Amino acid sequence: FRLCFRRDVVENIFHAVILTKKALKVDLTGYKNVFLVMPAENYKKLTIAIIVVLITVVVIIAVITSEREKEKISPAGRPSGAIPSGPMTDSTLQTPMPQMESLPGDPGELVVLGDKYFDMGRYDMAVQVYEKALEKNPGDVDTYNDLGLALHYLRRSDAAIDTLRKGTQVMPSYQRIWLSLGYVLMSTGRNEEAKTALKKASEIDPATDVGREADRMLGNLR
Repeated sequence: FRLCFRRDVVENIFHAVILTKKALKVDLTGYKNVFLVMPAENYKKLTIAIIVVLITVVVIIAVITSEREKEKISPAGRPSGAIPSGPMTDSTLQTPMPQMESLPGDPGELVVLGDKYFDMGRYDMAVQVYEKALEKNPGDVDTYNDLGLALHYLRRSDAAIDTLRKGTQVMPSYQRIWLSLGYVLMSTGRNEEAKTALKKASEIDPATDVGREADRMLGNLR
């Protein structure tokens, strides 16, 4: 819209202000002449200032009214706009841990569940499930391998090494668990022990992906 910066507009505003001040019993005698002799440029500035003030008041009133309306329609017991407490995290990381008594009884199902938690990065949950699976099937060398890695990722490397060594005793010909053992030993600075485990992994079959990875890691230790 266009604004007309005219003296008669300012006079009308002044009269409105006088009426308001009279209601408040404030004496403004003499102020009118100040307005009438004011330069034209000052009229423009004053008019803009008054309009800005009026717009601001209207906006504030509108906001207050809107907030009151929201409070009226908010559900009982929760302030308007309240955010439920608790950390904002990825929903996949909020999967509840089943109670131990409600875990599957079949060791194969336990391993599948443990693998899901492992893939989600919930190594603490994976450890509990893998341990339960090993109670039911202590000869599962794959589960020893995965349990050892999960413990390592939880910074429980000593327990991881013990678990992986147990796995090598269960099945000494299982190449992958020797690779995992060498990896964990190397990660903890036990390089000589790591070399022994990696050499064993390579000797079992140097042509496999596991064997080649063992050779690569050995090369890094030399």
